[in-house]
Amino acid sequence: MQVLGVRDPVMCRAFLPTLKGSAQRWLAALPPKSIYSFEELADRFMSHYAANIKPQKDLTHLGDILQEEGESLKTYLARWQKEIQSIEEVEDQTALTFFIESLRSGQLYRDLRDNRPATYAEAIHMTNKRANTKQAMKHKRQHEVGGSAGGKRTRTDTKERRSEVTRRPDARRPYDRPVVHPIGRFPNGQ
Repeated sequence: MQVLGVRDPVMCRAFLPTLKGSAQRWLAALPPKSIYSFEELADRFMSHYAANIKPQKDLTHLGDILQEEGESLKTYLARWQKEIQSIEEVEDQTALTFFIESLRSGQLYRDLRDNRPATYAEAIHMTNKRANTKQAMKHKRQHEVGGSAGGKRTRTDTKERRSEVTRRPDARRPYDRPVVHPIGRFPNGQ
């Protein structure tokens, strides 16, 4: 609006519809003719809502963000992106370096170190693809195994599968034999 040469009274009026809720009510409740310039309106608005401003974190905060043991890549990527948005200004290559070093050792870390992407955005894209592939592989493994928990076969699953394969309809196994009780000792106590 300043570039277009719009005057302060118009800018003050145009500011109201950009607000919502309590901020809009605060501005609408100001006494008429109590503000003389847009700069004054901006100053009063900022001082009224100064307590609501979240302080930006320092760049060194990125060094504290590390992928935890057992944390999935998908979960970590979401946490990383939330944290990096709280940093004031981060240069592309700085963000890339911090991101690579924040990952746990493994294939992704090795790939990003050996074939460093040109930009931070490329690294995030590559990591996102890797996370989606890992998640898809986990679901596929679960379906292949029959949906058992965690994609691993349980002992019962394995025994049942083995017995189904090796069992012949006419074969008797040792535990299929009838129970023979010594004379005078029956299970019902007679």
